[in-house]
Amino acid sequence: MSWPVAAAAQDATTELVWPLPPDAARIRYVGALRAESDLGKKGSFLGGLSRAVTGKKSDELSILRPNDVYAADSTRVYVSDGAAGVVMVFDRASKEMRIIGGKGGFGALMKPMGLGGDGRGRLYVADQSAHRVVMFGPNEEFLAAFGGPSQLLNPVDVAVDADADRIYIADSYLHQVVVYNHAGAIVQRLGRDVGDLAAKRAQARAAGDSSSHGVQAHYQGTSRDLVENRGAAPGEFRYPLSVAVAPDGTLYVSDGLNFRVQAFDREGTHLFSVGRLGDTPGSLARPKGIAVDSEGHLYVVDAAFNNLQMFDGEGQLLMSFGSVGVGAGQLWLPMGTHVDQHGTIYVADRYNDRIQVFQYLPVEESAADNRESN
Repeated sequence: MSWPVAAAAQDATTELVWPLPPDAARIRYVGALRAESDLGKKGSFLGGLSRAVTGKKSDELSILRPNDVYAADSTRVYVSDGAAGVVMVFDRASKEMRIIGGKGGFGALMKPMGLGGDGRGRLYVADQSAHRVVMFGPNEEFLAAFGGPSQLLNPVDVAVDADADRIYIADSYLHQVVVYNHAGAIVQRLGRDVGDLAAKRAQARAAGDSSSHGVQAHYQGTSRDLVENRGAAPGEFRYPLSVAVAPDGTLYVSDGLNFRVQAFDREGTHLFSVGRLGDTPGSLARPKGIAVDSEGHLYVVDAAFNNLQMFDGEGQLLMSFGSVGVGAGQLWLPMGTHVDQHGTIYVADRYNDRIQVFQYLPVEESAADNRESN
């Protein structure tokens, strides 16, 4: 199922590609998702008449503040929306939107952040405020949840290596990547592990007992994170924000305030780091979401540059695309990203309240496009 090219990019003379000609295009802008109408579903006559009378744009479900996005292929696109407290589903087969994780039931979500999938129909949601990860099945039914306040402090993203039975959770306040298996057991922790979470919880409860804000005191001041676990050496983290797994099992971790992305093998051994603090190509200022495509390319969202940088499997910069703004192909404080099995790139364009969609063009296809344009 191919994506329809957005109106702004239908004319070959206005098609948005990166890099610019005469170089062969490697990334093409496709379009954006905001609401159900972006799936091609037409509103009813009565709905249109009501909007004309009341002046309301629409009463359809729409994105508020997207945090992350996941799609195994182009059939269903899942969007976590922390402002709405749900995961929104863009279903291209039915041309409808729906929500999962609404209030009530075991799968209810409080503040969904990062999303991940195992390629076998299961969706994983990092629920920040509930300190857990929730797993949904192929029919979007609740399957299980793991973690909890005794194990996780601030889970913000999740990635799955189904072949190795590993579920990687980036916890920005633990300054760790906590590794679970599908039985719900912790099998490893990446990063420094000298902070005492139980003591931190006791400290928060004590502060809550003497505070007019009660348990909310836990989220104030230094009780927000385990400062003892912060580190800048290889294999250590300072506010890890995103995780992604490459086809060969390499784990990438967006290491926020160390301004880098770290790579690990399946045993948890540090391999190399990508990026450094700066404003030159290959540098990172505010690294956020990361993703890996089927060819092993690493994509890194930078909220300061409002772009994505693309690296090869050895950490060498290949190119960047996107710029600051509100137009097609432009970004405003982007956050999460994902690349599906067809090379479709999704970006949570947070302050533009949309998901932007791009397409990776393999070398053969980009070369053919370049010949046609000439």
